[in-house]
Amino acid sequence: MDFITSHLVQALAVLGLVLLAVEVMVLGISTFVLLFAGLALLLTSLSMYMEWIPTTWQWALIATTVYTLLTGIVLWPIMKRAQQTPEHSTVSSDLIGHSFVLPEDVAPDKQVTYRFSGIEWRLITNDPIAKGTLVEVVNLQVGELYIQAKETP
Repeated sequence: MDFITSHLVQALAVLGLVLLAVEVMVLGISTFVLLFAGLALLLTSLSMYMEWIPTTWQWALIATTVYTLLTGIVLWPIMKRAQQTPEHSTVSSDLIGHSFVLPEDVAPDKQVTYRFSGIEWRLITNDPIAKGTLVEVVNLQVGELYIQAKETP
């Protein structure tokens, strides 16, 4: 205990780095609590190193609490905005425009799958299309091909 007391600045810095490492590597920056506390411990250590505050346990506790609150207030909106889900965007793929012959009848209310490139795709259409019709992919989402009957020239 005397070793930690005599090296309080270094102990706070190491503990802050450990908390940051756990937050980033283990939790994937998902809780933010360890992130704010780790940054606060590093700021407390820096404040004691620069002799802005006395090097005592009491001041370490007070400064860590204040710095945790400050980093939370400053970084919370940034972190919250970073976690928002992105808007759905249109997918551009080489599959759009791909043509194939339907293996069975397809309708908007009938779930049909089509195996292409080792993946089972769910076929989605707005209009019923008969088996054996040449269709083309007009759009796609994850696991879904949006198809329509291909117009013959």
